[in-house]
Amino acid sequence: MQRKNYKNRNITISILFIILLISAFSLLINIQVLAQYKTGSPAADFTLESLDGEIYQLSQSNNKQDHLFLCFVKSDDANSINSLQNLIIYFEEYQPRESYQIITVVEPGQDIEKTKEQLLPLQEKTEIPIIILMDNENKVIENYQIERFPTFLLLRADLNIHRAYDQFNTREERSFYQYLGFTFTSQKSSGSSSSDCDDDDDGICPPPAGY
Repeated sequence: MQRKNYKNRNITISILFIILLISAFSLLINIQVLAQYKTGSPAADFTLESLDGEIYQLSQSNNKQDHLFLCFVKSDDANSINSLQNLIIYFEEYQPRESYQIITVVEPGQDIEKTKEQLLPLQEKTEIPIIILMDNENKVIENYQIERFPTFLLLRADLNIHRAYDQFNTREERSFYQYLGFTFTSQKSSGSSSSDCDDDDDGICPPPAGY
């Protein structure tokens, strides 16, 4: 009788141990999937559909451009849309020599078709390299744990996150464009715009006129 109780107790302990291992493994997976973006770390890969129905995967841009902008915007947030428009205007006027790509991930809200109608002209009326992707189920936004809109992530050619801007108040927006002025060289200028600049948090180089 004692042997039987001892055996049953060992079985119970084994089952509890297995359940504990499974729970711990599931927790590790969830932590990895929901790991918030962090400067210096690789940007998590994802696949989304663009406004024109094409499927885009972030990893396909690996080492394709000198710089990549990963922009998270909210369709019903005027500040998000305005910030994206300002970025487009900036590159249209600045005309950088370095190669770059703007990838915009949109939280579409309830009316997806209306969102497409709102954003499609931004992509069609510009010649700068921009792709607008619809995160219809908010999986990518949740994966990156985006809490503020807009959030702009600056990625290196190898898709490591170099800088993050997630507040976009007046001071941060000014710092953002100052940093672009430090990073990019305009085709309109005869020399490098970054030769006499210091790379600090606030930036030294002024952005083009009007920014």
